Amino acid sequence: MMIVDLTDRDTDAGRRIRTAAVLLFARRGYAATSIRDLGKAVGMTNAGIYHHVTSKEALLADLMRVAQRELIEATERMLAPYERPADRLALLISSLTAVHALTPMTSRVMDGELRSLTPGSAAHAEIIALRDAYEDHWKHALADGVEQGVFRVADERLTRLALMSMCTGTSEWYRPDGDSTLEQVCAEFVAIGLAAVRAPAQAPAQAPVNAPVNATVTADFALLPEFPWEPPHASNDPRPDEARR
Repeated sequence: MMIVDLTDRDTDAGRRIRTAAVLLFARRGYAATSIRDLGKAVGMTNAGIYHHVTSKEALLADLMRVAQRELIEATERMLAPYERPADRLALLISSLTAVHALTPMTSRVMDGELRSLTPGSAAHAEIIALRDAYEDHWKHALADGVEQGVFRVADERLTRLALMSMCTGTSEWYRPDGDSTLEQVCAEFVAIGLAAVRAPAQAPAQAPVNAPVNATVTADFALLPEFPWEPPHASNDPRPDEARR
């Protein structure tokens, strides 16, 4: 990922502002970050910031809107060729895990700052609708698996929340130079997820005859959404060293 010099005036100002916003919102929280803080980070005055964004809340909403839409679009592209619930669930687990590992700060803002949007506002309602549209893919994969008898789940909602929490947690602990590669993490999480829904150990009978045992798919990282404003992971990770592994 290219490192962005937040004060380099030759770099697009909108991108610099968004990178600074993600960095500060993830590190300090939205409420504790002011327009003055953003201006200081990018070497601009308050007026300069307002030339590019109408308000701090509008900036947050825009970041969340774009991130949610790109996540949905990427997810739908990856899911399109697959019908089996186990394949779809495997893709959902591996892609959500990878997105949070590769873009941890954008993910933290997207996951944690919905509360900062004004309740009842159009932006708040829009982001909730986008979040629900994404989660519908998880709901349908689990429901289809239960209906087809390939998943055994006592509570689909609790199972969905547990699996999604497992995936989103990588934004808090994954580091590229850790003991496990991201591919290994995704594969292990898929195995855990399929075990949690008690998916059969072997490929179902209707699968192609040459399908391998435990035939599952994982996300193609090249198809994941890219957030150009994501701060470089290693140099801007706000967590203490002991929180990384």
